[in-house]
Amino acid sequence: MHPILNVVVVSFHHKRGCEVEYSHPKLNGTGEAGLPDEWHLLPSLALPDGVHNCQKDTIFFLLPSKEEPGKCVFGISCYRQIDSKELLNKSDDVTRASVQKAVCVLSRIPLFGPLKAKLEVITQAYFEQKDFSKVDVLAQMYTNLCDIFDENLTGEYFSNLAHHEISIQELFVRFRHRALLLFKLFLLERKVLFIAPTGLRLGETMLAIVSMFPKLLEEGLYYATIGVNTNDKTKAVNKEKKSSDIVIEEDVGVQMTRDDPLKEKDSCGFPLSLFTQGCSFDPYLSIQSMDYISKTQSCVVGATNALFAVKKDLFDVIVKIEDDGSLVHNHIEFVNDSALERVLALTSADLRFADFVLKKVEEQMKASTSEFDGSDEWIRLQMKNYLLGLVATSRSDLQAAVPHFGVAFVNEWRRTKNHKIWVANKHEDLASVPPGHMFSEQMGVYDVYLRFEHAVNGVEGASKVIGTVNTAGKNLGTSIGETGSRVKAKFTNWWNRKNPAAQEGIEQAEEPQSE
Repeated sequence: MHPILNVVVVSFHHKRGCEVEYSHPKLNGTGEAGLPDEWHLLPSLALPDGVHNCQKDTIFFLLPSKEEPGKCVFGISCYRQIDSKELLNKSDDVTRASVQKAVCVLSRIPLFGPLKAKLEVITQAYFEQKDFSKVDVLAQMYTNLCDIFDENLTGEYFSNLAHHEISIQELFVRFRHRALLLFKLFLLERKVLFIAPTGLRLGETMLAIVSMFPKLLEEGLYYATIGVNTNDKTKAVNKEKKSSDIVIEEDVGVQMTRDDPLKEKDSCGFPLSLFTQGCSFDPYLSIQSMDYISKTQSCVVGATNALFAVKKDLFDVIVKIEDDGSLVHNHIEFVNDSALERVLALTSADLRFADFVLKKVEEQMKASTSEFDGSDEWIRLQMKNYLLGLVATSRSDLQAAVPHFGVAFVNEWRRTKNHKIWVANKHEDLASVPPGHMFSEQMGVYDVYLRFEHAVNGVEGASKVIGTVNTAGKNLGTSIGETGSRVKAKFTNWWNRKNPAAQEGIEQAEEPQSE
């Protein structure tokens, strides 16, 4: 079957709300404008919440498949707003000062990055006509997309295509060491909300995290959307499992493997079964979908509507991406489970690994040549090696190695569905992976600096720790001589670069106190 399904135009009507205005090929469902029942959320997903408050946006989303029950299809929406006075041909429905529309492409396979650039260009051309009755450009786009993306997209070519324009580098630059924390968070199958001012920022962040897991983006999201993870079948299976009187861990893994829809794995066991059997992933949800969240076992969802963040009882973690126009602030808030923050605390070995990746990324981004080290593909290779070392350590239960990943984290991960499925199966290349952390070594003074940087980056209002930093630096200088002073000086210089306005406060904190 051809991967491209439809090109759809969704508009906002001041009385009827979001509605499908045009589709090519024509939709043949029972809903308005031929909308299938499975896609009833399409209009609300295509247009961002609060459409009047933004001029343009790009949204990545998932929908249940209307052809293959239990699976999903992938959508990308390009939204624009135009002043109604600029229109050359106004319909009778245009009664407001502005018109809001979105052009969407629906596909059977995840092509978020490759479709984004093409869709943005065509949407701009569609709006520049200033006559929305002229849809030839949209029909032509569908034909062109069908020519470009044919049914033979497989193997390494498809993998590279799926990761196109999904930047893990930007993820590390924005979240720094906490990018690894988010990676580990996904493994624990908790309820996580990402909230950002725009759908584009949201989708880029969430898909970048997914793309760090081997083969997950291109092969592991076909059963992910919340629309197929809250059905009666899933509930019945879960109820049956909970009613068992005697549970043997190995049997649970075997049973989960039998029920797992992701049957095709490589010789290492990838892609992981992170988003199946009641565990959902949606890079964007509208406010109309909020009721689904309580019906899932776990979920990773994105939203731009602030009402999601108010419903803290629905989530374990809320990741806030705030943009003030010049700086992007990212905050990870643990709600309803204070122990989870301790479980996910990065170890010294984790911080060394994250710092190693971050430095390579920064060096590669500054370099004039496109070197492999520090590139997105290089990062994915490092994360694969990290993940293989983690599962090998978990399986071996080597007491010397487990603490480098975090004892509490490994124990928590062992309880998840994805871990039980992974270790319940025999994977040819997994048996040869040695247990242990790539950056397990004796703790040194540099680890103290890393811990400080990680703490400051992860705390809102981090300038409050400056006094503590200086006190710690002085104590280090007293106890281990000049090395401690260098650590303090290095941290102070780093903080000044991050926040020049804090310089005055630092100097005051360093002034000697009268006895």
